[in-house]
Amino acid sequence: MNTSGDSAQAEAEDVRWSDIFTGRRGTLTFVLGLGMGLFAINQFVVATIMPTVVRDIGGMDYYTWAFSLFAIGAIIGSASANPLRQAFGVRRAYAGAGLMLGIGLAGAALAPDMPTLVAARLIQGIGGGAVASSGYGLIAISYPPHLRSRVLSVVSTIWGTATVFGPGFGAAFAEPGLWRGAFLGLLPLILLFIVLAWRFVDGERGDGRLSAIPYRRLALLAFAVLLISATSLTEAVWLRAVLVTASVVFAILTFVIDARAEQTMFPRGATRLLTELGAIYWILFLGSIVLAIVNTYSTFYLQALHDVPPLVAGYLFAIQSLMWTVSALVVAMFPRSLETGSIVVGLFFILLGTAAIALTVESGPVFAIAIAIGLTGIGLGAINNPVIQRIIAIVPEAEKHMAGTSVQTIRNIGISFGAAFSGLVAAVAGLSEGASRETVGGAMQWVYGVNAGCALLALVMVIPLLLARRAQRRQKAT
Repeated sequence: MNTSGDSAQAEAEDVRWSDIFTGRRGTLTFVLGLGMGLFAINQFVVATIMPTVVRDIGGMDYYTWAFSLFAIGAIIGSASANPLRQAFGVRRAYAGAGLMLGIGLAGAALAPDMPTLVAARLIQGIGGGAVASSGYGLIAISYPPHLRSRVLSVVSTIWGTATVFGPGFGAAFAEPGLWRGAFLGLLPLILLFIVLAWRFVDGERGDGRLSAIPYRRLALLAFAVLLISATSLTEAVWLRAVLVTASVVFAILTFVIDARAEQTMFPRGATRLLTELGAIYWILFLGSIVLAIVNTYSTFYLQALHDVPPLVAGYLFAIQSLMWTVSALVVAMFPRSLETGSIVVGLFFILLGTAAIALTVESGPVFAIAIAIGLTGIGLGAINNPVIQRIIAIVPEAEKHMAGTSVQTIRNIGISFGAAFSGLVAAVAGLSEGASRETVGGAMQWVYGVNAGCALLALVMVIPLLLARRAQRRQKAT
């Protein structure tokens, strides 16, 4: 364990923002920011234009699939990032991930129907997940502990910037027949990222072995998410129950196999609830579910229930990430001794925000919904940096790159299950293409009521976290 050494170094070093913006680290920070920005802005653009896409080419039953399959792809991409880095080296793996994202964007722009668009979203997810996951892996191995919080804050700021440009960019194309330009318009930035990654990222050579990629575990996990996503395509309650049960079984099987594997996707002990590492991973997983559910239907219900224009709906949706950025920047100034406190306070804000959304989603007013969305952003920003820092600090030195890449993997798993689960709840509550305003309102109340329950469960995970930290202090004292 590395926590004491990390803490001592953090106190001894004079932390300056210029340390991450000058020299070789400055160049790396720029490339990281561009990659994370592409991953982020893609999500905001799609969330803004999806109602228009459905009106133009149909496919309401596939609405959540555009989000859940993107998340499945992101899982595949993020979990493959470390093996690909070992096989091909950082430069080739990083630039190749950007190329995959570009192919997915082009495919979505040319999609004649919703199933084709959903397939392109899967490809986007693979590329985007690998870009983001590789970025966290680079942070883990390229920046010393006392600079990681600042770099993670830069990443959060990139997300905040995407909240400003993403919805506006998407809304500019939020008309039938024009939405394809939202995908095509991102391609020049993808090309720039590929060139910069190839030019400036460390060019170490890999061993050329692809056998380390966990194909079977990735397939099992993807199948689990596909099963729960398929519940939106049937009205038979018994079949939905079978699909959900099978999905959970396949997900559990994935983690059981991974725990026994020679080369795991996650650090050893990541799923053990009664350890500090396990509790933090569960908090990250549940927080990601909450994030996905808040985001999946935000622009939809704002337009369907409150007659909010697409551009305004996009910016209301973006409030969460904007407040996330502000919160993360504030938390970056805290000493590392307050990491656990930041996690606890952040989870309280998440619970408060999700409960407020559940109470106001149907009746409004819109400004109250905006405040509630902002509260979830504050909470998510407060837990983000401390959670990632703790994960990287706890694991042995040899696992730090894997720990960094696993952050995005577990986040993508949570997002994929959250998006699919929200679609399941909405479908059970009666949401379908052409549903009445009353039905839409009732379905949204169910979706966000369940989300508040997920936020409460995330807060409960603080108990094993605090118990594990207390046990560590007692062990050190003796």
